[in-house]
Amino acid sequence: MGGRIVHFLCHVPKCAGTTVEAHFRTHLGKRFLMAPRWDNPLRDVIGNRYPGLTAKRLEGVDVVSGHSLSARLAQSFDGAEVRQSVLLRDPLGFLLSFYNYRWARHVEGTGPEPPEFETWYGAQRRNPISRFLLTRYFDQGVPALYRLSSSARLAFLEERLANFHFVGSYKLADEMISTISRELGLPDRVEHRNVTPERRISAEDVSADLRARITAENALDQMLFERWAERRFSGTPAGPRPDLSSFDQPRYVVGDIVTSLRKKLISR
Repeated sequence: MGGRIVHFLCHVPKCAGTTVEAHFRTHLGKRFLMAPRWDNPLRDVIGNRYPGLTAKRLEGVDVVSGHSLSARLAQSFDGAEVRQSVLLRDPLGFLLSFYNYRWARHVEGTGPEPPEFETWYGAQRRNPISRFLLTRYFDQGVPALYRLSSSARLAFLEERLANFHFVGSYKLADEMISTISRELGLPDRVEHRNVTPERRISAEDVSADLRARITAENALDQMLFERWAERRFSGTPAGPRPDLSSFDQPRYVVGDIVTSLRKKLISR
């Protein structure tokens, strides 16, 4: 008889995570856990921690998800097999979805009016998906993050993704949800949830020059997506690992400073 199995569903922003979480919350109830955020300044240095999660609270949990989920939490499920899964997205698709989400919040009266897309993009950090995985899920906070070049970031992520239960494009969300649901003995029909029902802008509205610029400036996320989008529950990344810079750590530092300043300027 097999041992306990717990599923970790890493929720990268704008990658169908709302649909994923709604499905498992609906069918699991208290057996589903949304990982809590550690409200502490050290979170950005050493990653998320879970001081309030006792062994008793985790006793009946089968699935954990959320933006604040860290791989470190697996240590609290002593003896369990933790199966990790994640959905990814291309940089342009991610940025457009995030921009449309910001507009939706503005229309609802819960956020400021975003500027036009190109100006807004100038205030966004580069390679946001790989950065999220490194900082939020794998606890590579500042300053450890800035020791990693683009090449090292890709190598770090791929070494760990190779051991994941599922990795693939956000467009494969139904396949991931249905398969994991069957593993847990749950209904496998998926009801889609969209947190941004109306699009303010689509890829066709972005100039060819800006699309090319976004791809070039977010080459790490582009490569990560292209190599892992079709991996699913088994297999290996598509093609040989690309040659990314091994010496661009200063560019990340300067870039983050510049985008932070731009964000403050456009939010005034």
